[in-house]
Amino acid sequence: MSSSEKMSAFIKKAEEQSSSAKNTPSVTRLTAIFDPGSFVSIDSQVVSRPFSDAFDRPPVDGDGVVTGYGTVDGRLVYAAAQDPSVYGGSVGRAHAMKIVKSLELAIRSGAPFLLLFSSGGARIEEGILSLEGMGALLSSLSEAKGIIPLIGGIYGACPGGLALAAAQFDFLVFLSSKGGLYMNSPAVTAFAEGNGADPALIGSAQDHERFTGLASVVAADEEEAATRFREILAYIPVQTGTDYSFTRELSSDDPNRVDEKLNAIAENVDSDGVPVGTILASIADFGESLELSAEYGSDILTAFIRLDGLAVGVVASREVKITEAGAKKAASFVRFCTSFMIPIVTITNASGFAIGAASEKSGILSAASDLVTAFAGSDVPRIGLIAGKAIGTAYLALNSKILGADIVYAWPTAEIAVMEADTAANVLFAKDIASASDPQAAREEKVRAYRDQISDPSVAAGLGQIDEIILPSATRARLISALDMLLCSYPLIDRS
Repeated sequence: MSSSEKMSAFIKKAEEQSSSAKNTPSVTRLTAIFDPGSFVSIDSQVVSRPFSDAFDRPPVDGDGVVTGYGTVDGRLVYAAAQDPSVYGGSVGRAHAMKIVKSLELAIRSGAPFLLLFSSGGARIEEGILSLEGMGALLSSLSEAKGIIPLIGGIYGACPGGLALAAAQFDFLVFLSSKGGLYMNSPAVTAFAEGNGADPALIGSAQDHERFTGLASVVAADEEEAATRFREILAYIPVQTGTDYSFTRELSSDDPNRVDEKLNAIAENVDSDGVPVGTILASIADFGESLELSAEYGSDILTAFIRLDGLAVGVVASREVKITEAGAKKAASFVRFCTSFMIPIVTITNASGFAIGAASEKSGILSAASDLVTAFAGSDVPRIGLIAGKAIGTAYLALNSKILGADIVYAWPTAEIAVMEADTAANVLFAKDIASASDPQAAREEKVRAYRDQISDPSVAAGLGQIDEIILPSATRARLISALDMLLCSYPLIDRS
């Protein structure tokens, strides 16, 4: 074949492939996420090799996965998307090694990596070679964890070893009706349970949203999922070499904006907690936030916001008792923010950890310890706001000064102590209360005395554990001012 004939044949084949690829699920999904015309495929002609005669499946260009790179809002991002229309998106060795290559290129450049999962699992006919490919993928993801942002999409089935891979991602966006993440087939699990378990719910987005926390975001459809990918990426700083710099955009929202609603909230703090959603809407630029894993460990809120254009991670007490799930979620989020140079703001109103025999038999001690370790090991700017109670181990675990918080503010009505005033009064003054002519009045007096002399935030401020007691309405301005000051101390952090 002459050079001219080769060129003509190549152009014809390329046009045919381009035309057919436009309608494949993998290309359609990537196109929805990336900037128009920016995605470039890598290894589009890689095919699997026949290893036995057990199955007669002809090789297909790309081997059921599209890999490559492009830009999202102008930022370099690497990606892979499995194609369920090619042998069910099954993972053979060539399929897996394409993903590994793209992932390694992302690590080398410090760019985020996206993987859209939709697969029947390991390719059976390849036997051990399929498992070798799966092992290489798991190993590469372990290397990438904490080095580059890993964001996955569960667009279809994701079983077995592939589910292990998905569980290593920092954030997972699930399609509500199609996404399925499970160690064993739902049908097999339902049969083994023998109790009428609904296979449709096993490994579903709803299960992972409520019980495992692996579903960071649940999207109604692929269009919403693409939007969520772009939103998450917008909060993550860009790496230059081995350095991360803070992500800041121009913001037209007034950095000195005050909100009298916060004064009203502070005046009415009660045992049910503070409305952290309202506080977040008050302090964030334009009231906008992106909450992650909202249904899992719902006693703790984890979210991204911007403060005067600066991307910030927020960990906030939604309820006064911290659960095992809440502690796990918070620790994972703190580690992510630490890895990728995202300042952390905490909003504390917690009287302790969950109480009960079941809680003591759970992993709450390990989870709480892990939360302490995550904060203690964090080297990004950290600001704490005590908006209500900060009692005992909950005070310590949620970004306390002793764990390295740079600045800690408190509202005037905050309570900071070893235990709540009601309990402390009964422990410290039991005899005085019992012997009083009016025990109820005596008890109330002792509770007030404890609040005024021990748990009042002025006591902690006098000991240097609180940097300033602030007017609640000015919280946004004080947080932004503190972050501006702290950024001078954290120009760059070398992550090499």
